[in-house]
Amino acid sequence: MEKLQVFCDIETERLFLRKLDDQDLEFVFKQFSDPLVSQYIYDEAPLVDKSGAKEIINFFKEQDGKSYNRWGMVIKNTSEMIGTIGFHHWDKERFHAEIGYDLYPDWWGKGFMTEAMIAVLCHGFEVMNLNRIEAFIYPENERSMNLAKKFGFQVEGILRDYFYLNGRFYDHAFLSLLKREWKLKH
Repeated sequence: MEKLQVFCDIETERLFLRKLDDQDLEFVFKQFSDPLVSQYIYDEAPLVDKSGAKEIINFFKEQDGKSYNRWGMVIKNTSEMIGTIGFHHWDKERFHAEIGYDLYPDWWGKGFMTEAMIAVLCHGFEVMNLNRIEAFIYPENERSMNLAKKFGFQVEGILRDYFYLNGRFYDHAFLSLLKREWKLKH
């Protein structure tokens, strides 16, 4: 019997969501060195050289069998990569994972992240068999908070001084979306 590829490529109306690979080095560096993109990424300071981008790509290569993945978001008609989206901390025994996403500022407000989120949330609930998808979001990150709430994510609480970066502690909102809530809307 053929093994199911859990983190397969996904196609939406305007996007291809595909695994990151070495051809994405320039974009990954541009994305994660941009202060607007990286200001709310809690686990890493902005990249200062391409070796950091290479580490990110290598981390997400060969995703099947791992508890995390990241798709590059590519516009179909131009082949331009505009962001990334994926799951982290997939706990198969407890049927939950954390979602993460980022979009290059030139593409904010154009509906691409909404389109990608629909596809990825469906993938999480239907293919990965998740019951719960979680998100950690800076409370000040209004765009991300609004996006999550648009899909029915509920704030479960604020984790005070939860992350530490560059000599400072940061609060994070902890949100979740349950499969039964998703099914009510879709």
